[in-house]
Amino acid sequence: MGRGCIILANGRPPEIEVLRYFMATGFDSLICADGGANSAKMLGVVPDFIVGDLDSIEPATLEYFGGTSKVVKYKRQNDTDVEKCIKFAAKSKFTKCLIMGATGDRLDHSFCNIGITIKFMELIDIFLVSGESILEPFTGTIERECTVGETVSIYGITRDTLFTTTGLKYRLKSEPLPFGVRESTSNIVISKKIKVSASTGAGLFIRSLQSVKENGFFTEH
Repeated sequence: MGRGCIILANGRPPEIEVLRYFMATGFDSLICADGGANSAKMLGVVPDFIVGDLDSIEPATLEYFGGTSKVVKYKRQNDTDVEKCIKFAAKSKFTKCLIMGATGDRLDHSFCNIGITIKFMELIDIFLVSGESILEPFTGTIERECTVGETVSIYGITRDTLFTTTGLKYRLKSEPLPFGVRESTSNIVISKKIKVSASTGAGLFIRSLQSVKENGFFTEH
């Protein structure tokens, strides 16, 4: 999959074990989105980069990482700090990024960051971890190795996108999943390999972190 990084946002911090797992499995560079550096300090990890307008990072944190992390300050406010980090990652030739700490008490921030995965999915392979789940935006057809009996969820955006699946108990056959109208939540895996297709537009595929640890991210991409 190429060169990977973790983008640590300023929401609810991930468990340190989860962060270390992904840092050891291909996402070995850490980019903190502004105040995400406060979480890095709390977790005891050192970011390679701190990126943003630096209005959320605590002065003590900035000083703490001043001699070890490269600080990249952007003044423009049209982008969120997470967006700044994604663009920085792509410009720095990373081919995949895993966003952590992007959900939490602020529901608007959580919605925004989920939307960002779709916004930038053509720029870089992008994933978002929240709690025990991992979200992946997709277009076209994806095939994934899964564990029989686990649950996965699929969400669409508009009525125009039609979804077809194989390997799931509740099979979809060219069916729409418009947000706020219909979804495929907690569908059950019945085959080791599953396939999910979107006719046009984008969808969101959510599975458990445990499944990724057991089966990996991809079979084909």
